[in-house]
Amino acid sequence: MGWRLKVSGYGKIESAEIETAPLTLFVGDNNSGKSYLMFLLWGIRNLLGELLYTDETAEKTEAGDRLLCWVKKQIETAREQGVHTVPVSEIGDELQIVLQERIRQNRDKFVKAIFNSSDVGIEELQIDLTGLADISLDFRVREFGEGMGVALAIAGNNGVGVILSEKEQAARIVEEKTCRYIVNRLMTLVLNGDGSGINREIYFPAARTGFMLTKDIINKVGRRTTFNVAEEQETMVPFVRPINQFLDVINDLAFDGKSNEDFAAIVQYLESSMADGTVEMSALPNKEAMYVPNGKTSGMPLRTVSAVVTELTPLILILKHQKYVDTLFYEEPEMCLHPQLQQKMARVLCQLTNAGVQMNVTTHSDIILQHINNMIRLFEREDREEICRHLGYSDRDLLRPEEVRVYQLTAEAGAKTKVEELICGKNGFAVPTFNDALDRIMDEAYAIQE
Repeated sequence: MGWRLKVSGYGKIESAEIETAPLTLFVGDNNSGKSYLMFLLWGIRNLLGELLYTDETAEKTEAGDRLLCWVKKQIETAREQGVHTVPVSEIGDELQIVLQERIRQNRDKFVKAIFNSSDVGIEELQIDLTGLADISLDFRVREFGEGMGVALAIAGNNGVGVILSEKEQAARIVEEKTCRYIVNRLMTLVLNGDGSGINREIYFPAARTGFMLTKDIINKVGRRTTFNVAEEQETMVPFVRPINQFLDVINDLAFDGKSNEDFAAIVQYLESSMADGTVEMSALPNKEAMYVPNGKTSGMPLRTVSAVVTELTPLILILKHQKYVDTLFYEEPEMCLHPQLQQKMARVLCQLTNAGVQMNVTTHSDIILQHINNMIRLFEREDREEICRHLGYSDRDLLRPEEVRVYQLTAEAGAKTKVEELICGKNGFAVPTFNDALDRIMDEAYAIQE
């Protein structure tokens, strides 16, 4: 189950077709629109269901009516049988049509919600659903307290799904309100794979060091603006929603003495091999992040430590304390890192991918890309076990070619950005914008040093 994004006239981007992989990289020129694409992907995962499918005043269409009728029919069958399983592909055409109708009606509102602004335009937004043939729906009718209800599960080949339930009186179980609710939840689940409302898809902005150092001030200003009445109050310019979510996630981490063991090995590598110390939150009410250098027993506040530590701190804290991490949107993970540490960060990206976290990354680092290429090439070597032993790698470092997609954004002076998917060759991905810059530097070196 998945989806493919098509967009045009979006900020500086002329057009783009994006389908994410377990590891998706956006590379290319500065100010070309990489963050805009990441914002859009984050918005689809976090906001689309909320903004596009919960509006009961949405226009009624023929496709929407056919979808509602189909849902009613499945509920009736489930009432007779107790449980009713049906492939999503049976209603796939109607799902696709209804999705596009809702996007067409609400795309401007959707983009405004992402940016907290009307200044960013979008001419066309399309989402094509993929892989529906592999997905089934389980409709169950059960008793819930005094009445009856419908539970809807979306399951893949392994039969595991997310169950949603809604209390409804038996006499109203097939009314339009119930069916519309199920259709809306169904569309959200197809796009997100989850309807829990938990922050499972987390955005790491490029300015994360600044936000980590000023988060307490930002929260204080926000409280003053929200709760204090003043005769004359300064207008506050809002952050984009992905940044607001980053601040919320950091602020809401639960420091209950328990760590997320799913990423324990990755956290240990980050702290011992990259940060040269541990990162934790203090017991103070403001949850100040503290860094304890190796060999020390007392912590240091972030404002007194190196940029390497402040850059790594949010990733370490989230991997330690966020209960669910499904997807990370990571801008410029090479920020403030020496080339040696950039390679180690690339190793972290590979390990997170193999740990089941979908990684969406923007980068200007040819070192990160080269390490990813190396891990792709190493996976395909017949003697990879011997090489892994020699270099200190394991299966959790390696990548299959089909697990990685790379998109290059090229912005000519005064022109719109072109987005091109790069093809994985025998030795990985060749990025023209990286190679051209390196070639120019080498040409200058030869001219200057001869």
